[in-house]
Amino acid sequence: MAKTVHIEACPVCEGKEFKTFLSCSDLSVSSEKFDICKCADCGFAFTQDFPAESEIGKYYESNDYVSHSDTHEGLINKLYHQVRKIALRGKAKTVERYSSAEASTLLDVGSATGYFLNEMCRCKWVVTGVEVSDGARAFAKQKFDLDTQDAEYLYKIKEGNKDVITMWHVLEHMEDLNKVMARLHRILKDDGIAVIALPNKDSYDAQAYGEYWAAYDVPRHLWHFSPDDFTRFATKHDFEVVAIKPMYFDSFYISMLSEKYKGTFCGSLVGLMKGGIYFLKNLANHRGSSSLTYILKKKK
Repeated sequence: MAKTVHIEACPVCEGKEFKTFLSCSDLSVSSEKFDICKCADCGFAFTQDFPAESEIGKYYESNDYVSHSDTHEGLINKLYHQVRKIALRGKAKTVERYSSAEASTLLDVGSATGYFLNEMCRCKWVVTGVEVSDGARAFAKQKFDLDTQDAEYLYKIKEGNKDVITMWHVLEHMEDLNKVMARLHRILKDDGIAVIALPNKDSYDAQAYGEYWAAYDVPRHLWHFSPDDFTRFATKHDFEVVAIKPMYFDSFYISMLSEKYKGTFCGSLVGLMKGGIYFLKNLANHRGSSSLTYILKKKK
């Protein structure tokens, strides 16, 4: 029988009363159903009874998981690659805007196929990548000559060693949520920053698509944050959230994938149009964005 992880206490507030929020199918790989539960005390949501780390690898074996496969197949993935070119420049600007003038070392946790690390190398940063996927690390080496590290390397880095730590849509995948966050705090220099991008469960598109919202992505996404959830969680680990930035283009990609999962006729086109509507809404209210980037600093 497959080993699963059952959450007994909320990772954010330690509450022990939960209610089922949604029942979602894995629409990318297995078609299995998973419950998403909400904490009755703080409202944080999580995938209950998700596959253990030793079991979850098979749930990533899909071309929909483009950050690991780097596939260009289909309109959705082609759009992803075009948008990524713009997004990489935006990510680099965010790092350089919020880091100190003397900052030079960057750790990217979940570095996937290495595109962001390569961009930061071009910007003259000294970079290190940590990536669990052997295939993604091999791709980063072959395409960019980057020697990224396996997951265990995160716990071998000296304390107070990095100016910047980035996690682009990675934390929601990591089983030991509190352990990872505590480790980030220890690795960072006192004036360092952490830049963490996450799906937003309170976004306009999440509310519209419900169980078909592609960014629930069960069972790969274990934790489902809102801005209030993540601010509370960061505070718990002695971080201050100094800025929250929208990831505007995610609404297009997520809406197109969500329409595909719904089985909508001409789903990519419908999703593209709906993504445009959410994009315009996000301009007026950033907290409604499909994904958000949080910039954290250690509390003084």
